Amino acid sequence: MFGFSKTGSSRLTIRRLALGSTAAIFALGLLGAVPAPALAKEVKDVVIGLSMKTRAQRRWALDEAQMQAEADRLGVKLIFQWANDSPTDQASQFENLLSQNVDAIIMVPVDAAAAAKLVDEAHQQNVPVISYDVDIPGAKLDFKVTRDNYQVGVVQANAALKFSPKGTYALIKGDPANNVAHSIADAYAKVLGTNKDIKIVYDQYTTNWDPKTAQSVAENVLSAQSDKVDAFVVSNDGMATGVAQAVRGRNLEGKVFISGLDAEAASLQLIADGAQTMTVWSDLATQDKAAIDAAVALALGQKPDMPTVMVDDGAGPYPAYQVAVSEVNKDNLCEFVTKLAPKGWAEISEVWPDNPDACK
Repeated sequence: MFGFSKTGSSRLTIRRLALGSTAAIFALGLLGAVPAPALAKEVKDVVIGLSMKTRAQRRWALDEAQMQAEADRLGVKLIFQWANDSPTDQASQFENLLSQNVDAIIMVPVDAAAAAKLVDEAHQQNVPVISYDVDIPGAKLDFKVTRDNYQVGVVQANAALKFSPKGTYALIKGDPANNVAHSIADAYAKVLGTNKDIKIVYDQYTTNWDPKTAQSVAENVLSAQSDKVDAFVVSNDGMATGVAQAVRGRNLEGKVFISGLDAEAASLQLIADGAQTMTVWSDLATQDKAAIDAAVALALGQKPDMPTVMVDDGAGPYPAYQVAVSEVNKDNLCEFVTKLAPKGWAEISEVWPDNPDACK
């Protein structure tokens, strides 16, 4: 499905020249102002750096494994750096990757607004940057691989309206520093914001997508509304688990809509139990493969060979590959767990611990 364009010359880089000899120094110019071409790079020589946000969610271990599998298939080297939600650590790790002469960097930014400076640093060293899953405002990236995050919000909002066409809604959005959260929120505003049958009593972002904060918010909203809340439109599964606890504490399980994102095992079990209404899934295997393929192509000076749309984060248009999203709910839960989810993502014993024959 993906690969490298048959057109385009191999990327030439000065970063791997040995600078120890007088001839090399002279070729570069005394001030480094006149770059000299190096030998063309082959696929087996490519090194990709990965500047990753966090390992906290289960999905990132799968992303890492699937990216590594694609890299092994192509014969390229990956260097992973995990920032554990620290913008300071990510900046240091990003610079460390550059010091290791990587040929391209795939990035999941901790602080998307601050990441544009890191992209500029990479470009100064002729290193292309691919954003994975998150926009970077003010940066003209070389490529982006992402699910259609706006469509995530559309799917969640429409599912809420199907569950409760009228009523009281609370919108528990993701991290304000993360453009995924903003893209999802834009869809909420479009689908729900002008609906006169909907009363929105809470509409706020949640730092670090924190489940405990989401639970506290849900408890406060329920108290303020005397438990008369029809829908919690929640931007991801981690926060949805917190909201579900708050709803269960009021004996409202199944009576209140709760959305999520990522189809994590805990949320799939909540859907099976009727506590969470739905979640949204994108094919991570496709997304991970596309990210590695795009990075290798750019490292070789080629155009990624996959369908793209042009996007603009404020510094000019660039190409992006978008992965489609789909809804997972009680009606298609068995199909998802047994057929659609990646191997090892969620077992029947996790989703239906008391009913091993749930999908027979």
